[in-house]
Amino acid sequence: MFDVRSTRCPSAPPRPRRPLGLAVAAVALVAAGPAAHAAPPQPAPGAVLRLISAGTRDGRPDLGLEIALAPGWKTFWRTPGDSGIPPTIDSAASRGLAGLEVRYPVPARFGDPGAESLGYVAPVILPLEVTPRDPARPVALDLKILIGICHDVCLPLEAHLTLDLATATADPDAAARLAAARATVPVAAGPADLPDVVRLTRDRTARPETITVELAMPPGPDRECDVLVEGPDPTWALPQPEKVAESAGRELWRFALDGVPSGGATDAAPLRFTVRWGDRAVERVVRLDVAAVTP
Repeated sequence: MFDVRSTRCPSAPPRPRRPLGLAVAAVALVAAGPAAHAAPPQPAPGAVLRLISAGTRDGRPDLGLEIALAPGWKTFWRTPGDSGIPPTIDSAASRGLAGLEVRYPVPARFGDPGAESLGYVAPVILPLEVTPRDPARPVALDLKILIGICHDVCLPLEAHLTLDLATATADPDAAARLAAARATVPVAAGPADLPDVVRLTRDRTARPETITVELAMPPGPDRECDVLVEGPDPTWALPQPEKVAESAGRELWRFALDGVPSGGATDAAPLRFTVRWGDRAVERVVRLDVAAVTP
């Protein structure tokens, strides 16, 4: 039987994502060459961006983007929440690069009720997965990066970072830091993984409609848990789920089906859920009208 914490889902007007209040013009930073651990000159407070390289891992470049936040500053996740801008990386000027994938550690929630953001409140490393155009030829990264950072005010922060991976050498300290960062990135949920999304229930009578997410929880002592939801693309601005009930081995979380772009189709829309339980996090994509998840 579920212990109902709260079942009230008040109606609300449509909630487009609020733009980040950008108070100052962007700051440009430049880092070049193999000295991946040296911070570039920082002409403004808030954060330093740098590439961290440890040579290779399993035959592929081992590197990440470090966002070294100053105390009290915050930055945003790939889905920033009610306000904020996600990191963007333009790699078009790179040489020998076929693809660049950014891996995001699990974010924290911060902000005020009704204006909740998702991101990082401490320095963070975003692991980068590099795919060479030709594995036999070197890759030279040339990246234009834009992030948003906030303290009492919010600023856009731009960086132009370059790194010739042919010159990158093994660095045990950097390798340890990158491994620690990868350990905080959610993994795809397997058939037996817990916690996991096992059922979605859609209430079409509510205004706005609501989605209740049922989780299967691991056995053992309680740990801090959170559930995040993302739409099929960045034009969706869904509110984040809140826990409404729990029982032995199960939790219910609920969110309003709000922030859907004009003309966006909700039937069978793929939603990506990130579920964190203690220091473990998994991801699963579930189509909206699927009553029960089939691994």
